Amino acid sequence: MAQLELKKNTMTKRTTSEIMLLILSALSAVLILPFVYLRYTNGDTIVAFIDAFIVLILISFFIFVYKTRKLELAKLFLAIFLATAIATVVIIRGQPHLYWLYPAIIAFYYILPERTAGIICLFAITIISVQIFPADSLIDFITIVISLLLTSVFSYMIFSNYRITNEKLALLATIDPLTLSGNRRALEHKLTDILADQQRQASTVSLLLLDLDFFKKINDQYGHATGDKVLVEVAGLMKNHTRALDALFRYGGEEFIIVPLKVSLAEARKIAEKLRTLIEQHHFVNEIPLTVSIGVAEYRLDESAEAWIARADAALYLAKETGRNRVVLETDVTATNAT
Repeated sequence: MAQLELKKNTMTKRTTSEIMLLILSALSAVLILPFVYLRYTNGDTIVAFIDAFIVLILISFFIFVYKTRKLELAKLFLAIFLATAIATVVIIRGQPHLYWLYPAIIAFYYILPERTAGIICLFAITIISVQIFPADSLIDFITIVISLLLTSVFSYMIFSNYRITNEKLALLATIDPLTLSGNRRALEHKLTDILADQQRQASTVSLLLLDLDFFKKINDQYGHATGDKVLVEVAGLMKNHTRALDALFRYGGEEFIIVPLKVSLAEARKIAEKLRTLIEQHHFVNEIPLTVSIGVAEYRLDESAEAWIARADAALYLAKETGRNRVVLETDVTATNAT
């Protein structure tokens, strides 16, 4: 059931980049299509044929992206094709047709990495500059070349800043501002990726759910500012003593999740015990004593992320019910319920 739900979500949800590419290709085809008729009726059959070919490629591109959702190669092909097509039309029919390059330049920087788009733009501008030289006058030629180069440079600056800003916003949206660990949104993305990987190739993956014991008393006795310092120290300890492939997420106020631990349940228990001991023995701010309870669960094929966390939560609950400052496996919960 979980596999079907994951597949359904993958098929129905389209990224913003994918949607914009579909809109761009469809809109371009619609806007260019009238020129096919106008050029043909005016006797310009060669350029009409080129325009028709461009429309056909754009429609094919739309269908390819819509059905396969393979974006990277498709975007590069589209940019190279449009640059070549515009340069070809300019070579055949001259300067008036180069104005198509201005919106194309902006489109290239939108759909491609800045460096790749810059190379394609420089290639197209060079070919067109050689073709139109010396134009009607040297001033006209210089104006055209400089305006094309400025359009490319400004597009580079704008989209480069846009990408950097988006990367910063994306990072802020997935980071807990206090502990600098992943937040709930980052955890959801990580679990989605793990479940997708498990559907492709099943492997052993375990999850730790940690809860700081009696943390409310620390906030009540020492204040929330001190409590925040303790949380930061705890997160630092766990980050420094877990493997590079493991990821730390703040799940709640004083709850954390470490996933994926690509180990068996028994091996995950050893890691959990190590963390429990480290926290118990660590000297926190104001010499505050602190312990942690940990629930451990191994992923079961075809279960949802919620069910996986629920099993770890049941183990964590048992750890707290049986004295805290301990590690409990999901199998311990089953054994306890059986008795």
